[in-house]
Amino acid sequence: MIDEIKEKALKEGVPIIKDEGLAFLLNFIKEHHCKDILELGTAVGYSSMEMAKLDKDIHIDTIEKNKDMYDQAIVNIAENKLDKQITVHFMAIEDFHTDKMYDLIFVDAAKAQYQKYMEMFLPNLKDDGYMIFDNMIFHSLVFQVDTIASKNLRNLVKKIVKFRENVHNDKRFDIMMNDDVGDGILVLTRRKSET
Repeated sequence: MIDEIKEKALKEGVPIIKDEGLAFLLNFIKEHHCKDILELGTAVGYSSMEMAKLDKDIHIDTIEKNKDMYDQAIVNIAENKLDKQITVHFMAIEDFHTDKMYDLIFVDAAKAQYQKYMEMFLPNLKDDGYMIFDNMIFHSLVFQVDTIASKNLRNLVKKIVKFRENVHNDKRFDIMMNDDVGDGILVLTRRKSET
């Protein structure tokens, strides 16, 4: 059933995580025993369902501002009987506020906002928690910014490059940049000395 959702999403051009990226994410969740997860960017619910399937004790809060995507996600999650584990919030990410603390915050939303999202949700990250960001090489465009013809696309990719540079120099985190996984996966771990 989830495979059908994936195929439909790919056919319709819905941005979903690549297979290698998903495999990395699921393996990471298993290895680090993540149970409380916040996902920024639900799309049709594909990645949140794959995460929830790992363990019935996993609970995911996921945020989607696009009404069509949100509606599809609600149906998909209910049909796969995962609605007890996944709560979809229909709103802009900037409008989501919670006191809940998470083991993992998975960010797969507006790339230009990654820095903002990181700062915004850092207070919701447990001391030993992780942040994972997808699309860190953005179809390899981060390595060829100057060749991008479209000004809008070039500006977006420049923001991703800037975010990569910022986290490299951010003393609050240990980082693991996986440019060879999927579309590039970044893992941030809060440094113990900073907590």
